[in-house]
Amino acid sequence: MWLERYGEPRIRARAAADPVLREILEGTLAEIHRLLEECGREYVLEALVTKSGENMIRMRVRYTSAAERDRLWDRAAEILERHRSGRNVNILCGIHRLRGDD
Repeated sequence: MWLERYGEPRIRARAAADPVLREILEGTLAEIHRLLEECGREYVLEALVTKSGENMIRMRVRYTSAAERDRLWDRAAEILERHRSGRNVNILCGIHRLRGDD
């Protein structure tokens, strides 16, 4: 469900071929979605494959300070690590400022 909502086609294809990746992405996206909803800021959440071929969860958030950005990134990274639970699946987690034209 969450991967269909937030995932671009390439990462959805990878997840279809890798049940562990899919499980980690689904759980992580669900929790990060709740985190971003609770913060009350405008956001865009994406799961994608980067140009260099890495799996990534990217948050674009209209945060108000570096402290808020860092707190959101820390919480999202903790969520991702908890869902990975030591499994050898590489997924990056990033946060960027959501601008007016995004």
